[in-house]
Amino acid sequence: MLRMSLLVLGAMLVFGLVFALLPVQIDTAKSGVTLQGVRLRLFPAQDAQAEWRFAAQQIIVDPEKDENTLEGLGLGERWVSKPGESAQLDMTIKASKLIIDAQDNLKTQKAALYTLADCSTFTLSGTPKTPVVINQQGGYSAPHGSIHSPIQQGAFRNITANFDFSAFNAEQDPGMEFHTAPSTHCVAGKLQPR
Repeated sequence: MLRMSLLVLGAMLVFGLVFALLPVQIDTAKSGVTLQGVRLRLFPAQDAQAEWRFAAQQIIVDPEKDENTLEGLGLGERWVSKPGESAQLDMTIKASKLIIDAQDNLKTQKAALYTLADCSTFTLSGTPKTPVVINQQGGYSAPHGSIHSPIQQGAFRNITANFDFSAFNAEQDPGMEFHTAPSTHCVAGKLQPR
């Protein structure tokens, strides 16, 4: 009888140990919302004159991270209002994925910005660790970038700039080109031949 009790106790211990070591699937509910085929308007608190307009295939709202992720970005525009005037298109942005953080700043690994004032395309690139940031309070920052406009073409590193590029700081890569007599000029946000 004692022997049988010890065998039953041993079997129970073996089964208990086996079941204790089995992986346990924890049911964690995902928080947030995913929206498909959405148009979004962003009115940044830090830049009261600006309005961003986006169209994306998908927007993922994550309240735990306090950020919104736009994937498959089709339309991205920055509109600026001056006192007493209607909003004017200032810039367009192209990026495959864009994150809007809690301060309304935009983050991505690569973005192409087109400024209508001078018909410049500014392509910015970063890494997951150091992304391209469009700070609503100050402007742009990126580890790498290039500019293509009627008057200049070239590449830069460690870029910071405000929205109108009047305070542009960067390390210039070799090979920058300046065109004193360009074949095109900018008229109402479009390149026209001279």
